[in-house]
Amino acid sequence: MKTLTRQDAAKRCERIPWVTPYERIATLTDGEEEKVLLFEDHPTPTGSQWVIDQYSRTSPLVLRATREGKRHVFLLRTGRAELELEPGIRPAGVEAVEVDGDEVRVTHAGLAGAGVGAALARGPARGVLRIEVHEEGGGAKLGRATVVTPRLSRLVIGVDDTDTEEEGATWSAVDAVCKRLESEHGIFYARHVTVQLYPRVPNRTTNCAATVVELGVEPGRIEEVKEAFLEFLGEVAYSGSTCVAFWESVDIPSDILRLGERAQREVLDPAEVDEVIERTDVEVVSLGKDECGRIGAVAALAFIDRHDHAVPK
Repeated sequence: MKTLTRQDAAKRCERIPWVTPYERIATLTDGEEEKVLLFEDHPTPTGSQWVIDQYSRTSPLVLRATREGKRHVFLLRTGRAELELEPGIRPAGVEAVEVDGDEVRVTHAGLAGAGVGAALARGPARGVLRIEVHEEGGGAKLGRATVVTPRLSRLVIGVDDTDTEEEGATWSAVDAVCKRLESEHGIFYARHVTVQLYPRVPNRTTNCAATVVELGVEPGRIEEVKEAFLEFLGEVAYSGSTCVAFWESVDIPSDILRLGERAQREVLDPAEVDEVIERTDVEVVSLGKDECGRIGAVAALAFIDRHDHAVPK
């Protein structure tokens, strides 16, 4: 085995003209540490659907895999699996996932070009601490490597009702806040989803849309980031009815998923929403004089992993 820092891997790839490195890799988990969200920014302009499909087929550790533009998002379970690699059929996958203190270790294995991605291309990506190359790969050979990244805690934030008829825009305000958090607090700004809610509710903004975002935060800094988010959002929220919902686990509860779906097609009873909040322990914070954004903020959480359902068909 050969251990390479990110800088060592970058120099190694510079000497190989047929290797294009991944751009960024991040791993998010929660207190249970049984599942890991793996984010990988692929080097090609629209990412590789091939990787998504083949990893899903090959590895039982992959619970869900999606491509969002050039970004690959994998929901992985921790553990180890014996991969039965076969060219063109099961050519690559995740062999092991481990949360080890403040680090996450993901071992990739693949044949031919997929082995190059496993053993070399991921090494220089931003967010990587080091890679442990077991077999380098290339040509028709097997490539295997463990990619080691910092363990980040998952923080999902739903927001609704920041604007008035005169000024403001929730999706844009939340995006500005998250970019400021990136700059000033060093968070990983993972995803941003605009959620269409039922447009015929009596109390609503013009388009009746909420926003949900996902952040990766260093363990122990969750409360600091929450406070900063609320402070920054307060500077760009104008309605007096803004509400924020915080969720920290990898799994979104079924109660919230059902609430989100219903909030897209009907008027919900606030008391019923309060019951869901109490059952699931969602943390809800109001920034204004009332809580008109409470339902939308909680409902938006349902779509962080289901952005293709964020606008009802």
